[in-house]
Amino acid sequence: MEQALRHFTVKRLREPLKNQLDQDIEWICNSLGFLTSRDQDKTAFKILKALINSAKTGKGLTSEELTEYVEPTVGSVIYHLKKLMKAGLVVKLNSNYELRMNSFLKTIEEIEKEIAIALSDIKMIAKDIDDRVGLVHRQ
Repeated sequence: MEQALRHFTVKRLREPLKNQLDQDIEWICNSLGFLTSRDQDKTAFKILKALINSAKTGKGLTSEELTEYVEPTVGSVIYHLKKLMKAGLVVKLNSNYELRMNSFLKTIEEIEKEIAIALSDIKMIAKDIDDRVGLVHRQ
């Protein structure tokens, strides 16, 4: 099986009722599939919150700094960082992790572009399949 270049999960959820920073970050994590029943400590949320806050300084955080902030094991932090990187939210520069872009909104907009490209590729192959088997689709 081919390894994914990126892995996107998008869930459409009701928006939070209140305008609260933690609740909004948690909602985005949940919408992007990072909050699961396995992540009872909300490690992905805590990592993302720390990286959003560190973006103000323009300096990323090491895995050790994130482990101090989040307080699970280093292995758990690394596991979630890899998932966040695979989704395109986080990048590693030298030994620091940071948001992909200099703002959270710009980071989400970059992911949106990648999702559009991935769907365009899928549509192209789907059209080719339809054409080869003789399925009719509207243009």
